[in-house]
Amino acid sequence: MGADDIEEFAARLRTLKDRSGLSYGTLAKRLHMSTSTLHRYCNGTAVPPEYAPVERLARACRATPDELVDLHRHWILADTARRRRTKETTDPYVPVEPTGETAPETTPAPPTAPAPEPT
Repeated sequence: MGADDIEEFAARLRTLKDRSGLSYGTLAKRLHMSTSTLHRYCNGTAVPPEYAPVERLARACRATPDELVDLHRHWILADTARRRRTKETTDPYVPVEPTGETAPETTPAPPTAPAPEPT
């Protein structure tokens, strides 16, 4: 699971792209995306955060209804793996083991003078 799901998804995209006979550049123009983005999707470096560009790619490559269903299922698995990977690398919470030391005491800030009353 994880990287395997992303690779399986990318392999399906590559199969559709190769079968279409279109270059990355031509296909990217038809899909209104950059060539590098399309290439990252097809080699598994990136997973689209939404299914819409995947469906557009599949339809541009004349995917069958069964291929669309299969591709959607694999996109869900790849997206889940992408989210899990993103959460692991960006989660700001890192549990800290207690060291037995106490935290230094802090003194509260001195109170400020009350504002003068309006006259």
